[in-house]
Amino acid sequence: MKSYLIALKMLSILAGCTSIPEGLQPVSGFEVDRYLGEWYEISRLDHSFERNLSNVTAEYSLRDGGEIDVLNKGYDKSKGEWREIKGVARFIGEKNVGSLKVSFFVPSGEATT
Repeated sequence: MKSYLIALKMLSILAGCTSIPEGLQPVSGFEVDRYLGEWYEISRLDHSFERNLSNVTAEYSLRDGGEIDVLNKGYDKSKGEWREIKGVARFIGEKNVGSLKVSFFVPSGEATT
């Protein structure tokens, strides 16, 4: 039940993140190979998954078919454990434009918390 509530809350947060904010343009000349690998958080916009986490990272790896696996994780010091969420990023248009849609709630167990 707790996982269901977390999933529902994340879905409602992500529902508002489906379009490019006014005044911004996606990166053209995007090179997916430069995007892949592990990235370390240096700043964040607060959202429920990362609340109270430290050492937050995002890892991106290429899937067959050109989609990108996403693994976000961080350490919850108060519970003494690592938390993670898996997702899939898909290009919205051309693969040389840095505009991707990330889904953390993929059917058939592809994404989990």
